[in-house]
Amino acid sequence: PLQIDQYLVGLGQRSYYDELMEAGVRICRYGKRFLHAKCVTIDDTIAWIGSSNLDIRSFALNAEIVVLLYDAQVCALVGKEQARYLRDGEMLSLEAWQERRPLIKVAENLARLLSPLL
Repeated sequence: PLQIDQYLVGLGQRSYYDELMEAGVRICRYGKRFLHAKCVTIDDTIAWIGSSNLDIRSFALNAEIVVLLYDAQVCALVGKEQARYLRDGEMLSLEAWQERRPLIKVAENLARLLSPLL
């Protein structure tokens, strides 16, 4: 999100942005409202929609639910929503991200140490 709703969790999350963007992941920060949806489309044929975060804690400890759909029509609908989120969000560039203040980077890395517990 553009605005962090839980500061420590947000710092821990953001500590991974460098690695993700260097690996080719595009990060779009959505600022209209808090968006808790987790949805992924794969090859326009598979849709993954649910409450689970993509982390070990969500997979192993939390009571989460995910629906995996093999349906091109559902993927098209999900894709339209994703496109709207991207239009309304702010795409983050690696260059801009790396210019943040050193103190913020330290805080993110300290929060990252706690991320297995968050």
